[in-house]
Amino acid sequence: MRPRSVGAFVRARRAGWERLEALAARAVSGRLPLAEVEELDRLYRRAAGDLAHARAAFPGSDAEGHLAQVTARAYGALYRPRGRGARLLLRMLVEEAPRTFRRRLPALALAVAFLAAGLAGGALAVGLDPGAAALLVPEPVRDAVAARRMWTEGLLQAAPGLAGSRIAHNNVAVAALAFALGLTGGVGTAALVFANGFLLGAVFAHAALNGMAAPLFAFVAAHGPAELSALLLAAQAGFVLAAGLVDPGEWPRSAALAARGREAARLMVVVVPVLALAALVEGTISPGDAVPVWAKAALGLGLAAGLGIFLARAGGRGERGRAGGIPPGGS
Repeated sequence: MRPRSVGAFVRARRAGWERLEALAARAVSGRLPLAEVEELDRLYRRAAGDLAHARAAFPGSDAEGHLAQVTARAYGALYRPRGRGARLLLRMLVEEAPRTFRRRLPALALAVAFLAAGLAGGALAVGLDPGAAALLVPEPVRDAVAARRMWTEGLLQAAPGLAGSRIAHNNVAVAALAFALGLTGGVGTAALVFANGFLLGAVFAHAALNGMAAPLFAFVAAHGPAELSALLLAAQAGFVLAAGLVDPGEWPRSAALAARGREAARLMVVVVPVLALAALVEGTISPGDAVPVWAKAALGLGLAAGLGIFLARAGGRGERGRAGGIPPGGS
């Protein structure tokens, strides 16, 4: 509840305003660590809310005038030009994205749960009733399995780079959709991840029942782990975005959504290059027999493990836990 007198209002909020002034002054004169940049952003949005309250409850007061100056300086410190875009993008990739990944592990766990449920559901549906493949498995895949050949054999025959670019485009589109569907409160993200897992489980079960499990494994071993990891990261971003709608906390839903959106976008900065690399592998190494299956599996596991290690360790450990009352994006 807001204080009813201007004196109580100032006493309750003064410490935050003074901290905001100090951070804004340091941001203008030099560089701040990421944790303090995020604190500056958080305090600025809180002070902007205080200013709106002061203008409504205490118009013309010294508190209103002081807050107007404080928020103006903080705005200038936050949104002044900060150098070249490539440097900011690199910083987001190697510092901010891993910290966001670690801070939002429950969202990742939710994505893993839906993918696993889909995989199990699809595999069980076809495993218990092979006839269900007629409904669940795409016809070109069924035809290829019936002919005992892989439906991916034409990838290496495409023009150089064409197969990889087409695969990357499709995968990025799916990942972007998983992220954007966070705006449905996470329902769309969950449905998309479950559906992809269900289809994959059904295809694997159908291939296994018809003696094609080994060729299918040989094909997906090199690129599959990284591709699925990227899908899970995109879904994690979608669930982070959804939290701004579902659980805005004490903040206006629009502010919470904006904060979570910025945070989720950091994860997507990792998703795109991972999918590009997976598409390159899928278009060049995965098809055919030139590379042994064990080498493909080692490459696939190595790519996924490398991504996991990077996300677990890059960018330092960041904040150990920030105070309550921050907007649900932590940014």
